[in-house]
Amino acid sequence: MTSWAARYRAGECFTVWAELREGVPAASAEDAADVARETMRRVAVNADIIVERLAGIGYSFAFPDQVRQPPTPGDLAAVRKAEQAIGPLPLALRACLEVVGGVNVCGDGGALLPHVGYHDVPREPADFYPDPLVLPPGRHLWEEWQLWGDPDTEGHTFAFAPDDIHKANVSGGVQDVELPSTAADPELLGTRPGVTLVDYLRISFAWGGFPGHDSLAVPPRAVEELRRDLLMF
Repeated sequence: MTSWAARYRAGECFTVWAELREGVPAASAEDAADVARETMRRVAVNADIIVERLAGIGYSFAFPDQVRQPPTPGDLAAVRKAEQAIGPLPLALRACLEVVGGVNVCGDGGALLPHVGYHDVPREPADFYPDPLVLPPGRHLWEEWQLWGDPDTEGHTFAFAPDDIHKANVSGGVQDVELPSTAADPELLGTRPGVTLVDYLRISFAWGGFPGHDSLAVPPRAVEELRRDLLMF
């Protein structure tokens, strides 16, 4: 039987992840983890491309020191410590923390991305929120557990990222992942009901890192350039 990883690399990205979500036998755990790592390698490439393209059009990042934070040895150690304390991490989440690292494209889009704002728009409810891509570095999981985790209480809700409202510098909430979990691809709670982490990333890159634009009949032209020729995963 052809491995999941081989099929994934051959182009069966959506089919393989659909099968992984049905459950991963213990004997196939490394094969499934290989798929997750390959997925997140492609996510990392796409994130780097979008960050470079945003910089090229003069995008004003709200947090310049957080725009791109590739995983460090400290991040990898932090993920391992967190998993020992909390319990199993979903494959997609662990790979995201260990392979992609931190991404934060919140900011001000100016005339090219007029709906994207952190400082340049009024801090009041809007018709829609562009939902800039934000991914946490691995150390955030361990730091959050140290602050809020309770060894005497089963489970932990990991605040994976701000929600779409909070990313616009408006008082909002968070995108959560419930832990521990043996799921291959966990549901990302807080923005799009029923959407898993991998699917959320697919939606995000389909809209150039700003998935909230899917609610517009005609998105800004810059979105087309941002999402051009990104890797499928």
